[in-house]
Amino acid sequence: MLTEADQHAAEALTAVEPAWTGMRTAADALGLETHTLLHCGPPAVPAHMLVQPIMNSAAVACVFEGWADGLDEAIALVRSGAIRFVPAQDRLVATPMAAVVSPSMQIIEMTDLNGGARRCYAPINGGGHGGSPVPRYGRRTPECVEFLRFLNGAVAELLDDISREPLPWLPLIDHALISGDDTHLRHVAAHARLVDIFDARRNGKHPDTGADAFIREWPFFHLNFWMAAVRCVLDGASGVASSSLVTAFGGNGETFGLQVSGFPKRWFTVGATPPLGRLRDGFTAADTTGAFGDSAVIEAFGLGALAHRYAPQMRELHAGHCHEDLLSLPAKLLATEHPRLPQSRARVGLVARKVIGHRATPVIELGIVDRNGTAGGLGAGLYRPPLKLFTAAGAALDAT
Repeated sequence: MLTEADQHAAEALTAVEPAWTGMRTAADALGLETHTLLHCGPPAVPAHMLVQPIMNSAAVACVFEGWADGLDEAIALVRSGAIRFVPAQDRLVATPMAAVVSPSMQIIEMTDLNGGARRCYAPINGGGHGGSPVPRYGRRTPECVEFLRFLNGAVAELLDDISREPLPWLPLIDHALISGDDTHLRHVAAHARLVDIFDARRNGKHPDTGADAFIREWPFFHLNFWMAAVRCVLDGASGVASSSLVTAFGGNGETFGLQVSGFPKRWFTVGATPPLGRLRDGFTAADTTGAFGDSAVIEAFGLGALAHRYAPQMRELHAGHCHEDLLSLPAKLLATEHPRLPQSRARVGLVARKVIGHRATPVIELGIVDRNGTAGGLGAGLYRPPLKLFTAAGAALDAT
């Protein structure tokens, strides 16, 4: 049973209708100040001493913004404390793993059609494989700077042309689930539907910049749209007094944390251990960064690992690292079936009080990267935050 507060928060969550409404710069959308970067997860202490992959992405962003002439100068600038770091979710943004958001970057805008003042965002996904110079893998090379320019230039321009009318996102997710996606690490069906929609929306021919081929090549391109949509949905459930529904979720590589509806903007945190999964040849768990990335919001919504009943291929991917109770967790930990997911009838809304009552924490899918910031992505795995993360939030609610 849900408490009255958790029921109200769940109703607020399912009332949100996220739709893609365009592309904007972070400066325009958020008022993001110069020499300020948004990072994944809870705040770091001190703020400029994040894990090496995020520091690397920050250096790349500094060159992209023109705050430094080269990567050596940029990493020194970042380490000096001259750059302000802010948790992305506190600014209505969800950013994956090591990717940071800077003022000039183009970000995906998701708007609540049931409450048009609510808008949330994510940067453009870089696709790619483990060794690619994509932002979320946290490498620091000239190729990373050039790729960031490509994403925020040619790719953003193509997306801006396509996004001239709102595109509701939950119908796409409902289709993806019944077609075998978990909508966190597997996006095959979602990406195929997205490409079809893009093709139908095009206004004439576009110059051959490579943007179209890039979007078509990488199913993961869908992920950041969905992250922005979920950030919008969770924000709609924030601020219900006494509610333990989880409204922010993610890690920065050193700490993993959450917020609950009853305490907007207050992070509860634990030390972040690495996700466990298959790694690229030659690497071990000792090479990996602790759990990080704002894509964990998808798990707080109730999909990802908690949607593995829809995605048998994902259970095969994690063979040897799965938890025996995984398939039973949605019924135990999630608040309700989502009325706008009628085909899949997926349950949504992670409730901290349910976690505490069942003494069973959610299983979370996350990407894995090289902690040294040189090898990039190493694979994907499962992370299970400790119960004390949820009991801390519950105790704080009980004390009010």
